[in-house]
Amino acid sequence: MPVTEPRLAPVDEKDIPEKALEALQPYRNGDGDIYAIWATLAAHPDALRRFLVFGNHVLGKNTLPLRSRELVILRIAWLAQAEYEWLQHVRIARRAGVSDDEIRALGRPGDPGFGGVERALLAATDQLFRGADLDDVVWKELREHLATEQLIDLVYTVGQYQTVAMAINTFRIQPEPDIAALREELPLPAPTVS
Repeated sequence: MPVTEPRLAPVDEKDIPEKALEALQPYRNGDGDIYAIWATLAAHPDALRRFLVFGNHVLGKNTLPLRSRELVILRIAWLAQAEYEWLQHVRIARRAGVSDDEIRALGRPGDPGFGGVERALLAATDQLFRGADLDDVVWKELREHLATEQLIDLVYTVGQYQTVAMAINTFRIQPEPDIAALREELPLPAPTVS
């Protein structure tokens, strides 16, 4: 997504109701500022608080391994062309042990060179994103590797981050300067026709 003006401006912290501010405490950058995505969604504080409950499960209580979760999220960001989501999760993925070459590979259609359960997770992410369902081949492969709770969390992760990507793209949420700096290192790969 090209740099542009936000359609919805982030809400100034002084204008966010106290209950929403409390819910946003963990969603601040190193300078103590609320991340732009959450400050933007604070324009609807009641919905934000409820959305964060689900988001906290997906991001913090997820039964998928951290590395797997981040591969899925970055794949969604690429499929949706949600730059803010991509750049935020590049940092998280690196901390989870995903290499820069692996991150770049997530911006290639089909099988980007991962093996085993990671290949199955990416195939599932592609199918869930495009068709809200899984074919029997991918389901069987996932079932061989994942527990029931992990299968549910996979669907929740794809759904959560597809929703976040829609908000990012629709409201034109712009990355903070420290995150935008990653555009040079690991920019969001352009979409491809598969």
